[in-house]
Amino acid sequence: MRFERARIAAALLTTVAVSAVVLGLRSAGAIAPFEVFLYDFYVRRVAPEPTPSSDVFIVEITEKDIRALGHWPISDTRYTEMLRRLIDADPLVIGVDVYRDLPVPPGDYTQLEQILRDESRIVAVEKFGDDENAGVPPPPVLVGSDRVGFNDVVLDRDQSRVRRGLLYMDDGTGPVEPSFALVLALRALAHHGVFPQPDPAVPEWLKLGRHTLRPFASSDGGYVHAEEAGYQFLLLSSSFTDFPSISLMGLLDGELAPGALREKVAIVGSTAESHKDVHFVPFRLDNPTGSISGVELHAAIVQQLIDVGLGRVAPLRVLSDTSEALVVLLIGLLGSALGLGARGSATFGVSSQIIGVLAGAAALLAVGALCFRFGLWLPVVAPALSGVACMGVVTAWTSSRERSQRAMLMQIFSRNVSPYIAAHLWEHRDEFFTNEGRPRSRRMHASVVFTDMKGYTAHAEKMDPEQLMGWVNDFMGAMAHRVGEFGGFVDDYFGDGMKANFGVPFARTDPVDIARDAHNAVGCAFAMSEELSNLNTEYAQRGLPTVSMRIGVHSGPVVAGCLGSTEDRLKYTVVGDVVVTAQRLEATDQVAHDFDASPCRILISDQTRELIGDDFVCEPLGLVSLKGKGETVAVHRVISAS
Repeated sequence: MRFERARIAAALLTTVAVSAVVLGLRSAGAIAPFEVFLYDFYVRRVAPEPTPSSDVFIVEITEKDIRALGHWPISDTRYTEMLRRLIDADPLVIGVDVYRDLPVPPGDYTQLEQILRDESRIVAVEKFGDDENAGVPPPPVLVGSDRVGFNDVVLDRDQSRVRRGLLYMDDGTGPVEPSFALVLALRALAHHGVFPQPDPAVPEWLKLGRHTLRPFASSDGGYVHAEEAGYQFLLLSSSFTDFPSISLMGLLDGELAPGALREKVAIVGSTAESHKDVHFVPFRLDNPTGSISGVELHAAIVQQLIDVGLGRVAPLRVLSDTSEALVVLLIGLLGSALGLGARGSATFGVSSQIIGVLAGAAALLAVGALCFRFGLWLPVVAPALSGVACMGVVTAWTSSRERSQRAMLMQIFSRNVSPYIAAHLWEHRDEFFTNEGRPRSRRMHASVVFTDMKGYTAHAEKMDPEQLMGWVNDFMGAMAHRVGEFGGFVDDYFGDGMKANFGVPFARTDPVDIARDAHNAVGCAFAMSEELSNLNTEYAQRGLPTVSMRIGVHSGPVVAGCLGSTEDRLKYTVVGDVVVTAQRLEATDQVAHDFDASPCRILISDQTRELIGDDFVCEPLGLVSLKGKGETVAVHRVISAS
């Protein structure tokens, strides 16, 4: 489809403006909740299914365990026994997600300290403090060692959900420290010969195996102004599985199967409801509330880091801000293009627009899902908003412009052409209107018909105004109706006559079409002659003067276009020598005619005579000098139809 330059320019301007507004809303954070909501949908419905863990084993402290122990915290005796049983099970590393910075009797705390100090596979936790809560230090014997990691988590603003993990963090007063999950994962990866490396391009970034864990930025994916302190990374749903586990009392009672912890990361932590160590994640499809215990969360993060380091999965990728802006602009451009394709309410109505919007939204959702499936978080809410808004604005502008053009077109033609021609004009308006929205002027071949009421002046002087206007209007209406029947276009009325064109406003290039226009013009003139007889009979019955009529027809090249200074005063007409000759044929007194015997005289030019062939009986009148014409014109009188 060929669009006018004005429409394209307006669409481009709309795209830029709407995209800028959408990007402004995104920068302000107005769209972020919707993007994150869609992210949750993707991780639940699109992301690869999690596989049973082969690297992590959980020792969970349940409410039943606490009741069996009879108290909490766990005593030094039970704590020491738990560690010894885990050591005997020979895991790769033991992570204890339980705060233990003070002795808890009964028991020999020195024995517990000795195990913590001597067993290099044990990793303890600490908690950073903040403005509202004091931190919790690790066991004193492990302070300053490489076997301590913080278990702080990053909470999103919506319902405190966890979608990101932490690798490193500091409290602003000391050195940067690793997370509990990272320490456990690195020790497990070392067993497989995988060690942390700096990224070759950006040394500050951590590389595990062949993958680099790019630090989370505040505007990654659908986020805006998110907390980016520390070294964060996006979590993957594939690591949130049902980890193999055993209860604390089951471990202490010797129920652990032989070899269950070999080559695994053992993590001890509480799942008891009374400890309220619960977080919410969007990754658990089997848990409608999304709740997960702290130890399960750390286990999933450890599993993800191991999977990344061993090349089983790749970190979730995101686009740069510039790329996301380009996507918004591109989808906005696509929406504008669809809006440009809206061809008026008749062919692209509200229902079609709704279907188009829904189809576009579904397509974007599918593209986003496909990208997510392959490890790329592509925010689609902002692009969808841009596309829908651009489509709506451009469609509204296009519809408004086309309504204006249609009104102009109908103002010019609707009363002067048949409904079929008017409808055909609208369907082909791109050919008819200029880029500026005005009907274009064109050279074309046409047959022009002039009619005149002979004796109008003499009768008009004797009739009252209302009677005169009724008399003339009856004549003009009848003749104009005949013009429409033959596919002509009434160009103008002037007192006692009118001008009609055949072959406009559509340019004719085929000789067959040109000849058909001439045939229709002469056929219309002959039909006017027959209509005149009926009209005179009616006039006589009403006591009105009967009339005679002169008709002139000439065919040839004309210039068709609109005259007028403003759109509401445009008049579509044809001009040129053909028009002058047709008018002179109608008005000439150089051809004798008995109007009493035949009230209608039809004179046609030699050019028209050649085009109509033998379809009409014509009387050649020879060369006639017409007023205002320097050369004589070969004239024929139409006698009858063949």
